[in-house]
Amino acid sequence: MNPSVRITACCLFCVLILLGGPSESPAQATLVAASAPANDATAVLTGRAVYEQHCAACHGSNGGGDGPAAVWLYPKPRRFDSGQFKIRSTPVGFLPTDDDLLQVVTRGMPGSSMPSFTYLSELERREVIQYVKHLTARVDPSGHRVNYFEEAKAKGQVGIPVQVPPEPPVTVRSLAQGQEIYSKLNCFVCHGLTGEGTGPAAPLLKDMWGLSLPPRDFNTGAFRGGHTGRDLYLRIATGLAGTPMPPYDDSAVSPEQRWALVHYVQSLRRKDIEINDILAPGDGVILAPKLSRQVPADPADPFWETLDPVRVPLNPLWPETNLVPAVAVSAVHDGNRVAILCTWRDPIANGAPVRVQDFQDAVALQFSLNGTTPFIGMGDKDNPVNLWQWKAGWQQERGEPRADVDTVYVSMHSDLYFQSDALHRTAEAAGNLLAQPAHASPIEDGNARGFGTFASQPASGQNVVGRGIWRDSHWSVVFVRELQSPEAADVQFAVGKAVPVAFAVWDGQNRDRNGRKVVSNWHQLVLEP
Repeated sequence: MNPSVRITACCLFCVLILLGGPSESPAQATLVAASAPANDATAVLTGRAVYEQHCAACHGSNGGGDGPAAVWLYPKPRRFDSGQFKIRSTPVGFLPTDDDLLQVVTRGMPGSSMPSFTYLSELERREVIQYVKHLTARVDPSGHRVNYFEEAKAKGQVGIPVQVPPEPPVTVRSLAQGQEIYSKLNCFVCHGLTGEGTGPAAPLLKDMWGLSLPPRDFNTGAFRGGHTGRDLYLRIATGLAGTPMPPYDDSAVSPEQRWALVHYVQSLRRKDIEINDILAPGDGVILAPKLSRQVPADPADPFWETLDPVRVPLNPLWPETNLVPAVAVSAVHDGNRVAILCTWRDPIANGAPVRVQDFQDAVALQFSLNGTTPFIGMGDKDNPVNLWQWKAGWQQERGEPRADVDTVYVSMHSDLYFQSDALHRTAEAAGNLLAQPAHASPIEDGNARGFGTFASQPASGQNVVGRGIWRDSHWSVVFVRELQSPEAADVQFAVGKAVPVAFAVWDGQNRDRNGRKVVSNWHQLVLEP
């Protein structure tokens, strides 16, 4: 390798294990690794149905990364028609194996909007992989569609996954060696001296489509392709396709040096930062035991301390600092009512927003109304969802007068008092829930059939009660409702019936609002007899 090229590549190494190997050309990407047949007609057909329900909204109906939800996401969804896959166990220039793709679909990509799909069966995940491979195609100059996987298979170009030697123990010597390699390869140019992702080259980095792509912050301990030693070993060895992160094969770094670098990168994680190092609670089931007493409607009730909460991982839809990585969930019922407690870490409580630059904390539960697991982004036209959203601002109304502009700017001058004239309060008069001066419950009950379609239920349908408290840098919010509701648009609970549920959290300090939030995948809430 030309020395100047080697230096440039070294400077780019620590670009973030979220990033990827040097951009591979379409010609390079036509090499394929050993995997299941790419053109299994049955799997492609059934996989298409899974793709259209769970993937197309982000990745696009044709795999172009241009689904209707893509505008709300960053980093942007991967374009399958590029033939570039970020996470691979194969050398640079080769396409991923089926197992590589299965791991990404199963595990998701921590720190991004790509969730884990553990709620789909393994068969569904394997079938959707075949459809993704079907979409991995380009149009050649003559106008013919060329599938990368089929082309490579026809040429007999099969890649073998990189062999990962046994992981050696972490020692003082190996960490020192890893730090030396980190410095020698100029990883700090991108990732910073302490791995925080703020090196001098960080603002200049872009992916193969010209979009800004900041280096991975090693301090968080979260990596797109997984945080285990084997995961990081492969990211260093194979790079991350479509990003500035190059591969470092044995000609550049020995296996011993690669392991030393892996251990050093892992040592840069801040121990005070919680990360998502689990997929889901067991099989994704959240059990609600039956009580012989009434369900606790107060999050401060000592009874909640006797339960073992389920930790539900959350994925950000937009890059954030100090994001909420997970929410702890507990649920109980008494045969008449169900109570669900959500707890998450939030160092700063944000209540009722008054200034335009302020936003409130919130948490929401999303229930499928027909028992299916539709698109996680607010369902779809054929699969509606029922949403319960607790708002810190509405909770604040319970203990003090509603904050408004005149309470924040007490010395402001005003020559017209709109609030005193009913003519200026038409939304309130029309029953708009958001325009009411006070709310009977801090929880809004509504419905949606896809993102951008959320609508509050009328006042007569607002039947979810609850309370939230902030203490010790944590929010604890409890939702309570009757098991059966007379409202047709409400979720109905029954003992032994699995109800799909998902979670979302908004951090006002991070300026979260509307579609800017952290979300979970689908779980199953089951009321025990």
